[in-house]
Amino acid sequence: MGTTYVPASASADARNRAFRTFVQGLGTDVIGATALAVVPALSGSDFAWSGQYWTAVGLLAAKTAILTVVSYVARKTVPPAV
Repeated sequence: MGTTYVPASASADARNRAFRTFVQGLGTDVIGATALAVVPALSGSDFAWSGQYWTAVGLLAAKTAILTVVSYVARKTVPPAV
């Protein structure tokens, strides 16, 4: 008895892919933000929650938002190869 594969709709698949991209990007952002805070502390330099730090964290978050949108649009416009 075989199972039949029913592909998800393009919208559902695009949302799923965009969500996975968001979660992966968010994980990268957390690692990056942690490294930006921990490395100066370990090297002994004075670390403050400066504007440069928050700018870097904001750029990481913007990168994740952009990649999430690109992932969604790419899936909606270009179907996966079968």
